[in-house]
Amino acid sequence: MRPKDFIELARNSYAKPDLVEDWSAPQLVDDGLNEDEVRLLERTPVKTGRLLLLGVGGGREAIPLAKQGFEVIGVDFVPEMIAHAKANARRQHVEIEGLVQDICSLKVPPGTFDVVWFTTGLYSSVPTRACRISVLQSIHNALRQRGCVVCQFYWDPSGANSRRRQRLGALVASLTFGNREAEDGDLLLGNVEFIHLFRSEHELRSEFEAAGFSVNYLDTCTGGAILVKGPM
Repeated sequence: MRPKDFIELARNSYAKPDLVEDWSAPQLVDDGLNEDEVRLLERTPVKTGRLLLLGVGGGREAIPLAKQGFEVIGVDFVPEMIAHAKANARRQHVEIEGLVQDICSLKVPPGTFDVVWFTTGLYSSVPTRACRISVLQSIHNALRQRGCVVCQFYWDPSGANSRRRQRLGALVASLTFGNREAEDGDLLLGNVEFIHLFRSEHELRSEFEAAGFSVNYLDTCTGGAILVKGPM
C-alpha cells in the first residue's frame, strides 16, 4: 500500500460508528491520562498556554489537559470524534475547540501554540520517515519559540529485520508501485491502521533533529519524548 492509502484506511476505519462510540465512551474518556502521560506532563517545561492536541478522539487526554489550565484545540480527521470530544468536555465542565484535519497535511497559523501533544502512538501512525519529518516541521512552524512537543510512539527494537528482507521488501514495492519508502518496523495493525515500530534511539533522534527540534527528554521504554523549539 502507498502512504496515502494507509491514511485513507485509518480515516475510514475510525469513522465507523462503532469505533467512534468506543473511543468516546464515558468509561474510557473518564479514565483521563495514564501514568506514562502524567509523567510526560510533569516533565513538560511549558505548563500553560495554547495546546494543540493531535488525535483528540473522544477527549480522554483533552479534558484533563484543559483542567490543567491549557487552552486545548483538538485535531482529528473524523468530525464525529471532535463532536463527541467537545460534548464529553462540556460534561466535565470544561471547553475545548476542535479542528477537522489530517495531521499529515496540518494547516494552522504559525507561532500560535505553546505545546503540541501527540496522543498515544499517533506519531507511529504517520507513514514514512519523510512524512513524519514533514509533520514535525509543520508543528515546528506552529509553535512559539521555546514551545514544546509531547511525542508518543511505539518502540520495539527486538524485531529488526535482516538487510536481505529489507531489500526484498523495497524491490517488491518498486515493482508493484507500492510504498517505496517502506521501512523496517512498518506493519498494518488489525487491518485498521498503519503503525511504524521504532527500532533505535538514533532513528527517533534523527527525525526529531531533522525537523529542527532539540530533544529535551526521551524514554524508549515508555515510548515518550519531549522536544523543544530552539536550542537546549
